[in-house]
Amino acid sequence: MIQQGHEGELCSWLKESNLIRSNMNCPTEGCNGKSLQWSPARSIDKYSWVCFDCKKRQNLRDSSFFLQIKCDLKICMQLIVAWCQSIPSDVVINHLNVKPHVVKRAYEKLGKVTETYVIKHAKDWVLGGGEKILIVDEFPGGYMAETVSTPVPKKRNNNCRTILCIAECHNLPPRMWMHIINANPEPPKNAKNQTTTRCGMVEEALNEIRAHAVPGSFLIANKRARCCNYEALKELQEYTVLCIEDLQTYDTPGKNELLANLETIWQTGIGVCEEIQDSTRSNGLSSLYEHLWKQKFATTPSNAFTHIIHHIAECHPLT
Repeated sequence: MIQQGHEGELCSWLKESNLIRSNMNCPTEGCNGKSLQWSPARSIDKYSWVCFDCKKRQNLRDSSFFLQIKCDLKICMQLIVAWCQSIPSDVVINHLNVKPHVVKRAYEKLGKVTETYVIKHAKDWVLGGGEKILIVDEFPGGYMAETVSTPVPKKRNNNCRTILCIAECHNLPPRMWMHIINANPEPPKNAKNQTTTRCGMVEEALNEIRAHAVPGSFLIANKRARCCNYEALKELQEYTVLCIEDLQTYDTPGKNELLANLETIWQTGIGVCEEIQDSTRSNGLSSLYEHLWKQKFATTPSNAFTHIIHHIAECHPLT
């Protein structure tokens, strides 16, 4: 289907998948919305829509995901496959011999599809329930950045982004929800009682936990985190809250068994948290949503491809 000479077959599949239009009306005023005809064309896509009355042609990519990706449809599909396989853009550029801006644009648009889907279907990322255990931590302030093999956390500037991370330990790799904290780390300056006023980031984190953790779950927190520490989470009466530092007392003497388990749990989330620290806010959000999407739908490249095709069609309705 993506071989040279099979453009017609590819276009038929794209129509069936609702990725390009399967019919179109002429926009010319005098043609009164007459149905356009599918016709071979001397264009990069080999086909277009044509009105046999006014002779005007319309781009087959009209209103589609592919509209602003400057390469043929065959390459577009190969870029989607590469994204599903998490192949770095520089490798794709060399392998497919395409311009860097083309790969960048395609990957950005795919990231936007995942962002739109996760935001629209946020309830699909509700964790816990049935007395399941949820680890609640923040990056880089909690235990996530500290592993048994690397006990000294990476040095960061004061402008690092705090990321709330919730992991469900029922399976490995664990299901996760992550959220970049927007609020300031300090209480409002005009607060009358600075000692008792809770900073905005704690309030934001608690609201996010309520939204993505099923009541009745066990929450395991720590005393290090600023936005989601053990003391703050204790007020969430609909959950049973436990403390990592207390649980460490059950480790075998001389061993860091709990920290080793935490390292295993967080290993699939550390990479995106590091990436977010080095990104602009908008790029960081895109990386976060893409990670959450792939965690759910990209268990295999084949699964990722099947789902992203459906979600592209959902995100780009051909109205």
